[in-house]
Amino acid sequence: MNNGFKNGRPLHRLICILTMWLPLPLLAQTSANNAAGNYSPNDTVVKLKTALDNIYLCPNKKSVYLYLDLKGCSLGKRIPLNISVVFDRSHSMKGERIHFGKIALEYLIDHLDSTDNMSIVLYDHLAEVLHGSEPIRNKEELKKKLHHIHPRGATNISAGLDLGFTEVKSTYNSTKINKVFLMSDGIPNEGITDFYLLERMVKLYSSKNNITLTSFGLGHEFDEVLMHDLAEAGGGHYYYIENAEDASKELGMEVKTLLSVVAKNVSLSIEFPSDYLELTNVNGQHHTLVNGMVVIDLNEVHPNETNGILLKFNVLKKLDTPVLFNTSLVYENMITNTKMIQKRMNVLSPQYNLDTCDKTTSEAVLEKIIYFSSNDLLESAIVDAENNDIVSAKNKLKKGKGIISNDGKGAQSALLTKQYKTIDDYDKHWDDFHNKSEHEIKKIHKKTRHQNYKHRKMKDS
Repeated sequence: MNNGFKNGRPLHRLICILTMWLPLPLLAQTSANNAAGNYSPNDTVVKLKTALDNIYLCPNKKSVYLYLDLKGCSLGKRIPLNISVVFDRSHSMKGERIHFGKIALEYLIDHLDSTDNMSIVLYDHLAEVLHGSEPIRNKEELKKKLHHIHPRGATNISAGLDLGFTEVKSTYNSTKINKVFLMSDGIPNEGITDFYLLERMVKLYSSKNNITLTSFGLGHEFDEVLMHDLAEAGGGHYYYIENAEDASKELGMEVKTLLSVVAKNVSLSIEFPSDYLELTNVNGQHHTLVNGMVVIDLNEVHPNETNGILLKFNVLKKLDTPVLFNTSLVYENMITNTKMIQKRMNVLSPQYNLDTCDKTTSEAVLEKIIYFSSNDLLESAIVDAENNDIVSAKNKLKKGKGIISNDGKGAQSALLTKQYKTIDDYDKHWDDFHNKSEHEIKKIHKKTRHQNYKHRKMKDS
């Protein structure tokens, strides 16, 4: 009988060891039973790796990069869910879009069980609760309620979100994953319509109540930048549902992710030498600066999931002494049900010998610099194309492909190969853009932007 142990050792530990990173030198001071949790530099459920692009600050070097790699073990734990689906039933949802949304809802209902709470909120110019938050008891009866969803009215996303977060809060449980799903096909034209204010509203709800938000854009009329930014502000994911197949596929990806967790309440903090360096960009995750420290909340880590984060700093002044980057990772290990903390330290030293500098460049971090730089160029090219500046868009796409193809390891890197293909596919669309309809162009933008988003989050790596 398999009881989860082999030769006296937990099976999940053996599985994780096979996929773990080689331990890095740990220079930080240890503190057992830290207030944040038990100090564990080599926990096998979550592995943290940090590296600078170069351990030296070389002559005339204007930028410094720090790459963080957070990887979940291959074995997760089923965590009960507390979900509210905020469903757009505005007039523009008529036809296939409301059909796609209902398919997604039915898929979600089918994959929940009696340990999960679910509510459904409908919104047009107003918002109302179709099904109040409670445990899943009768799936067929719940699915029958979906027949009463018919398109009408305007699009008041803020009213829907307000009611959705309220429903989740009413049955909030810290042992569950508390989340709002937003499904919409349009742009807000009632209630709060300012994109920035909507984003701030979601961020406030999310941070104050510890409730995340994942967004699903349906069709080709919604504003994908808004849906992406709301998901970022809410600490969740963004998905694009183009057709009936996507309705189950994209929601299925999110449900599969949610149902297996290795760590929750995951937070990274990075203390950097601010006297010498200035933070200019963070690729991969939403971040905040708190008292000169970079804080990144990841919420959950899932099996075999990689979270890659690249921080870029500008050099303010020449180093006269070695300086430190201190990274702390705090989380709840869901396999052992314990609070944990890991720490890493990276040292940046002054160096004036160019030959020494060249020998200490990290090829792995250089790959990530190229990866995220080309990702940014594609995003910028999409914005240009949306503004009908095709010449500028084509130039950025050419540059993005160029920095990948000019890299000696580009052809051998799976990450760079995927990014190159996405850029190249988008580039080819503009060879005959004059022959494409407005509908086709919108779909191309959304599909490419979603693919680029998945690359940036390493969701398909």
